[in-house]
Amino acid sequence: MIAPSYVVLDLETTGLDPDRDRILEIAALRFEGGVLVEEFSTLVNPGIPVPPPIRRLTGIDDDMVTAAPSLDEVLPGLLSLLRGAAVFAHNSSFDLAFLERAVGLPWPEPALDTLELSRILFPCLPSHKLGFLAGHFGLHVEPCHRALADARAAAGLLEILWEETLRLPPHLLHRLQFLAPPPLSLWFKAAGERQAHRAPAEEAAAAHQGLFAPPGGASAPVPFSPDLLAEHLAPGGTLSSRLPGYEYRPEQEKVLRTVASALAESRHAVVEAGTGTGKSLAYLIPAVYWARHNQCRVAVATHTISLQEQLWHKDIPLLQEVLPVPFRAALLKGRNNYLCRRRLRELEENLATGGPAERLFLMRLLRWLHLTSTGDWGELKITPEEEAWRNMLSSDNETCLGSSCPFASGACFVTAARRRAEEADILILNHSLLLSDLCMDNQVLPSFAHVIIDEAHHLEETATDHLATSCSQAGLLSFFRRLEGSDRFPGFLHQLALLAAKLPPERRDDLGRRVERALSAASAAREAVGAFFDALRSWWEGLRIPAQEPQLRLTARVKEHPLWENVLAAADVVDETWARLGQSLEKLAPLLDGIGAAEKAREAEKLAAALKKQWQALSLILDEEGRGSVAWIEKSTGGSLTLYSAPVEVGPILQEILFKPLKSVILTSATLRVDGSFDFYCRRTGLDLLPPEKLCTSAFESPFNYRNQALICAATDLPNPGKLTDEEYAEATAQAIAEVSLAAGGRTLILCSSHRFLRAAYEAVGRALAGTPFVILGQGLDGNRFQLLEEFARYPQVVLLGASSFWEGIDLPGELLRCVVIPRLPFPAPNVPVLAARLENLAAEGLNPFTALSLPLAVIRFRQGFGRLIRRSSDRGAVVVLDPRLAGQPYGASFLKSLPPVRVQQGPMAHLLRYLSAFFNF
Repeated sequence: MIAPSYVVLDLETTGLDPDRDRILEIAALRFEGGVLVEEFSTLVNPGIPVPPPIRRLTGIDDDMVTAAPSLDEVLPGLLSLLRGAAVFAHNSSFDLAFLERAVGLPWPEPALDTLELSRILFPCLPSHKLGFLAGHFGLHVEPCHRALADARAAAGLLEILWEETLRLPPHLLHRLQFLAPPPLSLWFKAAGERQAHRAPAEEAAAAHQGLFAPPGGASAPVPFSPDLLAEHLAPGGTLSSRLPGYEYRPEQEKVLRTVASALAESRHAVVEAGTGTGKSLAYLIPAVYWARHNQCRVAVATHTISLQEQLWHKDIPLLQEVLPVPFRAALLKGRNNYLCRRRLRELEENLATGGPAERLFLMRLLRWLHLTSTGDWGELKITPEEEAWRNMLSSDNETCLGSSCPFASGACFVTAARRRAEEADILILNHSLLLSDLCMDNQVLPSFAHVIIDEAHHLEETATDHLATSCSQAGLLSFFRRLEGSDRFPGFLHQLALLAAKLPPERRDDLGRRVERALSAASAAREAVGAFFDALRSWWEGLRIPAQEPQLRLTARVKEHPLWENVLAAADVVDETWARLGQSLEKLAPLLDGIGAAEKAREAEKLAAALKKQWQALSLILDEEGRGSVAWIEKSTGGSLTLYSAPVEVGPILQEILFKPLKSVILTSATLRVDGSFDFYCRRTGLDLLPPEKLCTSAFESPFNYRNQALICAATDLPNPGKLTDEEYAEATAQAIAEVSLAAGGRTLILCSSHRFLRAAYEAVGRALAGTPFVILGQGLDGNRFQLLEEFARYPQVVLLGASSFWEGIDLPGELLRCVVIPRLPFPAPNVPVLAARLENLAAEGLNPFTALSLPLAVIRFRQGFGRLIRRSSDRGAVVVLDPRLAGQPYGASFLKSLPPVRVQQGPMAHLLRYLSAFFNF
């Protein structure tokens, strides 16, 4: 080990702030020569009440600590134990901050952090929390979040980290020692001195990201017929013989036959398959057979990462195992999902000014490079603080040097991913990459003529986002940081200045002058950008837009404000300065070629082209409204501005780039119909423009028995949310939400239609449930989506408030979810620029914008929310709708008619609560 004497320390505290919170429990384990020689563990009387969240987390309550010694009493024993030993802790800065506060002095030496070490050595794990690591490595220590148990877990983890360090390749270990800030450098130095001479056990952290199961040699012709494919799903078929507990589902076979027929007949198909149908296998099996039968590729595109991961990690490996037909599959993502080796090399070469955080991130990357076969950022656990570095090191179209890149021949991750895609039968993509490829005439992906689009209810939304043009203040600042550099990283032009300084005088002066001119032009262009966005912000403020409105449509009316002239004048200066900068960058290229710096020459050309593209986007947006597009400005929570332009209608565009060129497009989802009809979906996506014989539509109900498994309760005596603010409606419904949660016994999910309502309801429901054991969790208030779902599964008596991302893609089967509450019907906000423009178009066509667009969008969203409840045939639960418009307005029938057959109870809350109590106690 790193030292003959070391101590593993863990603290439990009343909170996260060492100036306000107190130590609650201490544990320390002292080791000599790797052998445990002393164990110290004690509760501590904090002198303040134990907060409820800490009681839930640790199980420590006020009664347990009342008789415990004070910190002053236990501190001498702890300090004696620590004397002369190296100290380890998981998230050591947290523990040391509390100890420093207790001692009143800075801790003499920083502790080594097992959290930092685990993030470096195991960069691909989904979590580096101590509890997760203990479970992952089989360190069965219970309970978590008690000091002694956590100290024991950290001690076991420490041994694993040491052994893993000794297995590192010597050159990597040496590089990590060079990069590591103290005291981590001591760890890697000690490992280098004691490293065993054995072959490194390199585990491919993401081997599954590569190419699945290549067919060996020439294979026999693969037959294709719906009957043959259906045999795999039949009782006694391939899947039933290989999957324990397999249940034959007639609906799944019908989906399979529909997909197979569409492929064979070169038709487009819209297939709605209810929850539990098993549609992913139902379309993958025909896709595999069709690809192998015709020696072609079939693409499968999803909207969410969770479904893409299900296909890649679960369904594809299953079919590789059970199908008699060998096939290759490849996962391909957009370019910025991959690490750029050239940019990483630049970071390493210019790290002299880097701080500890940059060095730790680079250490993780270098370790990851010895594990990854793909360079896909999705393999790494990236923290929010690391996102800026990830963006700086990601590949992108604008600055990729192509064949001029020194890594192009074999080490480029993007090239390798495309090579795998070229060899694959099945391509797993996302919607955005699919649309990118179609817009660029298959310049991104290898050719294919058949595509299956899952989660197809998002197609219009994704196409709108993808076909939009944007110009952001943050993006431009990032561009200029790349060009000019920052305090921590020299930019492209400063790198050229360093290069010029190394040249002979006759060449140095010429390049040096050009670089100085480019730097001057870059400074002027950056200042022009700042002035432009300052003018834009002044114009926005002059319009007196309410602070809570983050978007503003750029209509002719708002451009009549006098300050808009200042915006246009500032844009003219941007045009002039950017043109000068672009010319300066272009003139650098031949000089760089002349000194043999072809790589830098190509980068200069790419940066000039990127600048030109940004100006084209900006000028287009400023003069866009009224030509089939809608333009708007958006302000982030941090105040940064972004300009957008998007097509009002994407259906005709999808018809041209998707449905016309491809032989077969199969669109599937659990929610495509409104009032039992596909008409709305077909109108919005351009499918209604197809010849009738080219399109088939099919709907297959869920195999679940919703009449027995589910209940819908519709309140009739609560206020109309359309007449109240979010804050007022949260107060009006808080008691009902609390009473429904109590009746359900917990595990209640509240689906909110806005973050403003969520924040207000979080406070109001919290007050209503005060004094109960219920835990209240809020999206964006108590953690991210992953953390909240983890917490939701941990506590039975829990209420979770989630916004847009919780309406779909959440899978909480069985007792993990008992009740879903929908406070208000999910009508889209009519002031969203793209929606507002579409509503205007419909009105101009003589249609009712509400019934033609707003209502169908709300119905589909409502169906997605309802779909969170029943995920398995054994599930049982209730959906409670507090919005009285469901029962009181004629259009409420559209919501209910779009659901599967289910029991519905309508009435005042008192009646519904009695019914719910009986339902949950049945």
